[in-house]
Amino acid sequence: MRIAELGRTCGASTPAIKHHIREGLLPAGRLTSSDQARHTEDHAHRLRLVRAPLELGGLSVAKVRAIVAVLDDEAGSPSRGRPVVGLDAREVVASPAPQDGSLANLAAAPGTLAMVDALTERRGWHAPSDGAEFARVVKIPDALGELDPHHFADPLDAYAEAAERAAAADTELLHSAVGGTGPAERSVVAAVLGDELLSALRRLTRSTGTAGTTG
Repeated sequence: MRIAELGRTCGASTPAIKHHIREGLLPAGRLTSSDQARHTEDHAHRLRLVRAPLELGGLSVAKVRAIVAVLDDEAGSPSRGRPVVGLDAREVVASPAPQDGSLANLAAAPGTLAMVDALTERRGWHAPSDGAEFARVVKIPDALGELDPHHFADPLDAYAEAAERAAAADTELLHSAVGGTGPAERSVVAAVLGDELLSALRRLTRSTGTAGTTG
């Protein structure tokens, strides 16, 4: 298909497609003349894939380019069977975390550290307290506690339970084989669109006045 047809298929303008090609997010089509190129369904799939984190997930072009590199690495080396490629994709999507969690935690209130540590123990989460993910979690309730130290800690377990369910859905998606997509691509979908879907569903629940009414 020509670039105009690719745009109609995916709901993207020709200038936007050309921009994605220039930025290295989308491979160029096969040239059929000096000013014409043919594109395949693979181009359409990749275009939809890069537009999702850009437009729905709010990721930068640089971050999506890094995601594309992980996806291309998976596609180019299927014989290596790298089991961590899906984890690589999730790390690319994740927001920046402190490089040294132990140093980041020094700035947190001792009570916050103890609270998060107790949470991980209650939930059976084997997360090192000097790890980057632990530090990322500590940072948020620490900031919230400065605003209102008496209330923000109360629903922490409820948030943790919701996170466990969301993570379980991510894992199910990661290990599914629907559509023949690879684990890295499924990781991107789970990390970007899963987070956005969870946030949108929470806002929808608030707007309908049904929050906390299920039982």
